[in-house]
Formats: sequence, C-alpha cells, structure tokens
Amino acid sequence: MPRLLTTLTLVVGVSIACASDPTPLEKQLTLQTAMVTARQFLDVNMPAEAVKTLEEELANADGNKAFLSLLREAYLAELQQLEKAATPDTARIAQVRRKLTLLGGAALTPKTESVLPQSVPASPGATALPPPSFEASVRGETTSAPRLPPPAAESPSSRVDAASEAAAAFKAGNYAEAARWFAQVADLTTDQKTAWAYCRIKLGAERLNTPGCDAAAVIAEVTDALKLVPHHAGLQKVGQQIITIAQTKAVSSSPEQTDSSTSHIIETASFRVRYTGNRELAAAVAQAAETQRQAIFERWSGPAASPWVPKCEIVIHPTGEAFAKATARPPQWTGHAVVRLTDGRAEERRIDLRADDTGITSNALPRELTHIILADLFPDKPPPRWAAEGMAILAGSPEEVSRYTRTLLRCAREGEWFTLTQLLEMNEFPTEKITGFYCQSVSLTEFLIRTAGSERNFTIFLRDCHRYGTSQALKRQFNIASPQVLEASWKRAALDLANGPKP
Repeated sequence: MPRLLTTLTLVVGVSIACASDPTPLEKQLTLQTAMVTARQFLDVNMPAEAVKTLEEELANADGNKAFLSLLREAYLAELQQLEKAATPDTARIAQVRRKLTLLGGAALTPKTESVLPQSVPASPGATALPPPSFEASVRGETTSAPRLPPPAAESPSSRVDAASEAAAAFKAGNYAEAARWFAQVADLTTDQKTAWAYCRIKLGAERLNTPGCDAAAVIAEVTDALKLVPHHAGLQKVGQQIITIAQTKAVSSSPEQTDSSTSHIIETASFRVRYTGNRELAAAVAQAAETQRQAIFERWSGPAASPWVPKCEIVIHPTGEAFAKATARPPQWTGHAVVRLTDGRAEERRIDLRADDTGITSNALPRELTHIILADLFPDKPPPRWAAEGMAILAGSPEEVSRYTRTLLRCAREGEWFTLTQLLEMNEFPTEKITGFYCQSVSLTEFLIRTAGSERNFTIFLRDCHRYGTSQALKRQFNIASPQVLEASWKRAALDLANGPKP
C-alpha cells in the first residue's frame, strides 16, 4: 500500500505541472496578441513601447520569422527616435544597436554633432562668460542694450561669419547685436540656441523695465525664446518669471481692467459678473457658475462649503482681442483663471471669458472654475500640472473631452508624446508638444479615475502624492507597483480608446 501511494503522488505532481504550462496554442495566441499590440505602437510612433511588448514574449517566439522581423523593425524605429532626441541616451542607443546586430539588422550611422565656436560657452552663465544677473534685470538695475541696425542679408557662404559675429558679440555682452546675428545663422547648434535664447530673454527683461513697455510683445518674445531651450531648466525658470511679471503689468495697465464706468455687474452668493454687452448672457453665466461650483465641489471632494469670500470675479470680454488685451493671453484662448493665495487663503479669485465663445457656459466656464476650486481643495500645494489640466478639461462637455481623446492618436503618431515620468514630474507648462501634453493629461486622469472607481478617490490619490510621493501613492490607492507598470497599461488603454470600438 505505501508503494501505491507514492506512485499516485508522483502522477498527481506531473498532472499539475502539465496543467500550469501553456500549450503551444496558448503560446501562439499570446505571441500574436503581442505582435498586434506592437504594431499599434509602431503605427503611432511609439517604438520603445513596441520593443518592450515584443521582448516580453521573446521566450515564446521560438524562431518565428514574422515576430523577429517585427522586432527588428521596432528596434530600427526606436534607434531612429533615440538619435533624433535633443539629448540622446547614448547607453540605450548602444544597447539597441547590439540587439539589432544580433538580429541581422543594419544599424544607422551615429548622428554627428556640430561644434560650437570656442568663443561661445556651452551655456550662458558658465564660468567662461558670467552674464549680468537676471534678477537684477527684473528689478530694473540694468540699462537697455544699444539698438543697432540689423545686419545685411547674407549669402550662404557667409553664414559661418554670422556665427562668429554672434559669438563675438555675445562674449562682449552686446546681447542685442548677438541676437540679431544668431537670427542669421541657418543651422544653430544646441549651444548657439542656448546663447540666442539667453540674449532674447535678457533683452526682454530689460525692455520690461522701460516706460510704456509693450508687455504683450515681451511675453511673445520670451515665449518664443524659451522654445529654443526646452530642456534648459535655468532659462525656463527665469523666462517664466519674466512672463509672469509681464502678464501682471499688462493686466494692471489695461483700461478694461481699471475702468469700470462702462461695465455692468450681476452678483450672486459666490460670484460677481462684470460685462459690457448682453445682460442675458451675463445672467446665464452667473447662474451657471453657481450651479457648476456646487457640482464641481461635489464631484471631486464633497458638498461645497459656504459661499466664497471674497467672491470670484467673472469678467466677460466682448471679443478675443479684448480678452487678449486684458489678460495678456492669446486671443484664441476662451478663458483664463487666476487665484492669489496668502497662507493658504484665497485673497483674489478671477475668471476671464469671451462673450463670442459659443461654449462659454459648457466648456470655458467649468474648465476655469475647476482651476479656481482646486485652489480650495489644495491650498498648501497645487496638484500636479497634468492632473489640474486633466480635471479642468473633464469638467467640459462630453464632445469637448472626446475631441482630446481623438487627438491623442495623432499626437502619438507625430511624436508629441511625453513619457509618463516626464508628465508626472512636470511642474510648468511645456514649451513644446503642448497639444500632446493636454491630450495625455486628460487621458491619464480619465484612466486613473476609472482605476480608482471615483473622482473623489482620485483626489485622495493626488493628496497622497504630496504626502508619500507618486510611486507610493500608486501602490496605496491603485495597487500599481510602479510608474513603469502604470505607463504600460495606461498607454494600451489610451490607444484602444482613441482607436474607438472594434467592429
């Protein structure tokens, strides 16, 4: 009898092992699913995700030629994307090249880098060239640079001279002249872009301190300069400070801001609506604001508290041009919100809207009102930028939200897609890929709300991000092991949603 029991035990053990191993059919199905997913990623210019998806199933490939061909294609696509990056990841490039060689693929030739003339440092502010303090420029302690006539148009053969002239002027501290010479250089290196951006930001700061300064022009110039240096944290910080000061000057000097003799007012418990034209529209905005205030508080946190003190000012401008003049924002914008806090308490709440916007109460008002309410929900530290924008856009109509969801696919295809780490760590608006930023913010917010089960749980997650950090908050609220795990599942869900329901 003992011998029989031993035999039975061995048989049962073998049966369990066989049941847990995938069958050849299951392996093929898993392999085909991975290939379909990888192809989707490649179609929208996301080769790194395609590579990751395929590598996870490499053990099941068993020499499958179609699988290996697709993997080779994914490696090539990722290599091309890596080499075009502003700051190439040399370690990853080398790794992909090795893998591509093993698969028999032809690796691309390394990207060659232009060399900056020695007279221009790698970054303005380096030891070789200490420029004047930006802080001093903002306070008005520097004088304007001389305004020289622009250099004459040059032939292609003289463009090297333009770079030399720009470098010499920059080294001498003649930033206006250097800026004009840099504008004549056809193919700027990264360091030349940095120097040119520095010149333009420096001149913008100086211009801001001159009497009768055109603040809107300074905002446009500095904003354009920052596009040259999207990864230069120092210049980005200073440039944004200058833009903020310029916006404050533009608003304070606006006749529409200071002259209330021609405007009318409608007041409710929490709002004061200023308008100059259609009273019926202003009344509708006032009523919608009260209703939406209650709904937005209820959605993200719970019932609204007592009416706001001070009240939220809502200014309705007749046109986009009037809106831009009063806010120093682009005329195509449909709304803008400002909250000024002191020790976590709101001292001022203001929303600017356009009367000629057909979605004034269905999209612009609830979007900007969400930003105002977020200051109440997060008085000590604002939520991450992506979450704030995602929550604000989700306050709009379903048609508006769907527009962002549909556009996400195009953004991914055209490379306007940030990694999840970039998105989570972003504290300010990006200077590039702005459409992709908005679409991704909406998509990620929607995905985490579905994962959390409710908007209120999502708000708890954001507070946990402040307390414990994003990684720990993901584990606590969603049982997601890491941002990397989140990225894989979110991007797949986002692509499925953007592609629409399967026929």
